[in-house]
Amino acid sequence: MTTHALAGLGLFLTGAAFSQALAFGIAAWAKARRERQIDDTLGPPAPDPSDPNK
Repeated sequence: MTTHALAGLGLFLTGAAFSQALAFGIAAWAKARRERQIDDTLGPPAPDPSDPNK
């Protein structure tokens, strides 16, 4: 492979990895926001009765 082809492949893979990390970050932020909205509306979840650490 030529240097240009290797450079292009590297840029492509770097861009793909960055895009995937950005998408996972946005999904995690949206999930946390949704959970905060539910907690604000309904209050925090009830404690689990089967939890041994009471």
